Amino acid sequence: MYEVIAIQNHMRWQKILDFFQVADIYYTSQYFLSAMKLDPGESLMFYYTDDEGEVVYPFIKRKIENGNPGYFDLTTPFGYGGPLLKAKNNAAKLAANFIMEFAAFCEKEKIIAEFIRFHPLINNAHFFENHLKLLPLYETYTIQLEQPGGGKEELVDFEKDGIIIKKLGTVRHMFEFLVLYYSAVRRREEADSYYFFTNDYFESLISSLGPNLHLFGAYSGNKLVSACYVLTKGDTIYHHLDGCLAEAEDSDVMKALLLKVAQWGRDNGYTLFHLGADYKGEERKISQLKKSVANQEPSIFYICEKIHNTSTYKKLISVEEIDVIKRYRNV
Repeated sequence: MYEVIAIQNHMRWQKILDFFQVADIYYTSQYFLSAMKLDPGESLMFYYTDDEGEVVYPFIKRKIENGNPGYFDLTTPFGYGGPLLKAKNNAAKLAANFIMEFAAFCEKEKIIAEFIRFHPLINNAHFFENHLKLLPLYETYTIQLEQPGGGKEELVDFEKDGIIIKKLGTVRHMFEFLVLYYSAVRRREEADSYYFFTNDYFESLISSLGPNLHLFGAYSGNKLVSACYVLTKGDTIYHHLDGCLAEAEDSDVMKALLLKVAQWGRDNGYTLFHLGADYKGEERKISQLKKSVANQEPSIFYICEKIHNTSTYKKLISVEEIDVIKRYRNV
């Protein structure tokens, strides 16, 4: 049996997350509210139960605008997500039962395709390796903040070189961040237009997440040259988005920024700082930096594209590779 909860029912949404003991920002209704600026649609939570246990799966249901109304696809928000299992008995059987029930739900709701970004820290992808075609996209990196060593001494050295890291106001300094963000995105020739997140996305991020959103900036002299937004919930900090001027991209500024966030997290009782990675892997310096400061084994970021109705999908979704990427593979 299953229940579908709309995002407007915040209390029920949160109650189910509490039952699953999930304190992760990417599953909250607040995060979904901001994510819908990137993927307009209807945010829903699918809550499945049977004798084997429970599964919770929040997603965004999107209308397919192609002159043929009535069909939809669904996606997990930009970031991480995917189904979470709370098994009583057999987790493999629970996953299989859920897959069958969800497929029936998709057929009933005319949902023809599904795109899942799984969660590398929760490692929920492994429950579905026998049921879905998983694509391991890249390794992600994490700092275990409770482990001693590194950080403070290096920060002192950076400060001697004139790099000062400050915690900034998320609202007051948003437009300064955007200058750096758009500068960095434009320098990435392969970047899709999807990543030119508009001002209203950042405004929604700020208003929806409130105290769970933080902004840090690196100054060289009096000039802001690099900055990043991080998300917090429970015991984990997530590196969300960053930007920098060209002059700072190949310097130690970003490393100083990451170390400062880690120090702040340690001082404020967080245990993990998930740095993420980049879909271009180690071709970008930022991925190399994240790998160099991480002190945990990498976690694999898996995605999955599942077609529920092949014939209708081929009719409604362009076969052009670039169109498919825009709709389903922005990560």
